Amino acid sequence: IMIVVSVLVTGYAAWNLPFWHQSSNDKATSSVSTSQTTTSSASSSSFSQPGQGGLTGQTSQQSQTTMEQNVLSQMKKNYQSIGGVTFDSDTKTYKILPTDDNTVKALNYIAKNPSKASEAGWSSFTNNLTKTSTQLKKAIGSGYSISIQQPDHDDQAMFTVKDGKTTYDIATQK
Repeated sequence: IMIVVSVLVTGYAAWNLPFWHQSSNDKATSSVSTSQTTTSSASSSSFSQPGQGGLTGQTSQQSQTTMEQNVLSQMKKNYQSIGGVTFDSDTKTYKILPTDDNTVKALNYIAKNPSKASEAGWSSFTNNLTKTSTQLKKAIGSGYSISIQQPDHDDQAMFTVKDGKTTYDIATQK
């Protein structure tokens, strides 16, 4: 059951990342905005000059924050059958907090018996998180992690992946 749920949720999550839904309409709007900005740049040069108190850096940061929040919102929807999702902006980590009874039971079993993780479908679940992490890197940039936390110990990760590469796996203790 955990394998099927994780495959479906991860596939859905990856497909619904903002990266995949940029339409040609967005590009057309961007072109219009660019031409309007170019037209008005002569009268408001301080807004487009980095290092001159302009808004360029703020706009970039606001845009990144917006993308992070959009991803968080999408991940909350996609992982609601497993549990909740939070985002730690300091560590750039999306944490999946399991609350579903079946998921909690399966993850507790894996936490107590890491050597039997493969029997519980752990590799399928972690492979899907790794694919989602790779898509996340393409969508909002590098340096972001996805972590599945231990049930009842949401400060301890069971699996963490960053930029499509596993950084911790309870099953291998690496």
